[in-house]
Amino acid sequence: MGKSKVDIQAIARAAAKEALKEHKEEERQRVKRIRYQNTEMLLKNYLNLMDHYENAKDRASDIMDLDDLDLDEVIVKAIKRSRTRTVIMITLIETCLEILKLRMSAKGQTEKYEVINSLYLDKARRDIQFGELVKTVAEELHCSEPSVRRWKNEMVNELSILIFGVDGLRLDI
Repeated sequence: MGKSKVDIQAIARAAAKEALKEHKEEERQRVKRIRYQNTEMLLKNYLNLMDHYENAKDRASDIMDLDDLDLDEVIVKAIKRSRTRTVIMITLIETCLEILKLRMSAKGQTEKYEVINSLYLDKARRDIQFGELVKTVAEELHCSEPSVRRWKNEMVNELSILIFGVDGLRLDI
């Protein structure tokens, strides 16, 4: 009877360890998925962020002409704060995109970066639906649509690491 009690405890301990290990893995995957989604959201909205930055300059100067100084100061400060945060994010994205471009060029895989450029950064294509855009990019790069999607995912993952640093990596800390 003593032996079966030990076996049950050992089994329970092993099951608990396995459950904890599984839970940690699920959490890492969830965090990785969120970072990927955040990176893709930044890319999807990059041109809008650029527009916001440019429009914020105009709004700040328009508001300066109003008479009610207290309200103007609050509004102008809010616009400046938003504009500053936006320009910081734009600068970070641009820097990370440049690093990604250089890496892909060094590897001789410029088409992978071109996928990101064509899907997210080209103002002339901003109003084309994503599925149609993938088809167009595949034709231009003489590759398949699944290749375009695979390269996009690969580039977004690499960009996620560049943007979020060590938090973008899947580490066992």
